[in-house]
Amino acid sequence: MAKAPVKAAALAEPIAGTDTDIDVAVQQHGFSGQTCEIKLFKGELHEPQQPFFGLNNYQIQIQRERWVRVPVEMADHIEGLAYTVREADPEEPENIDKMRWVEKPRFPLQRKS
Repeated sequence: MAKAPVKAAALAEPIAGTDTDIDVAVQQHGFSGQTCEIKLFKGELHEPQQPFFGLNNYQIQIQRERWVRVPVEMADHIEGLAYTVREADPEEPENIDKMRWVEKPRFPLQRKS
């Protein structure tokens, strides 16, 4: 019995984890197709070393302090995540009534194209 020849399309499939794989995933989730590299800064001891993110059913886990290529929309989403905390007034730190709510980025990051 003769073996069927391997199709050319099967050879052109991207290998998981390559830049080509990211481009395919970007197109499948309705993104623009553009990617960029981001690096998450070191977090606190209680924070995960590899936070998990999801947008439009695209999911990724990112290692902190390493450059990772992600869709531009995912980088925008991560940059937009914020939390609020009450901080003391610098002029009167002892006065609880003068404390104010301040919004801070949840995952500070560095970005390059």
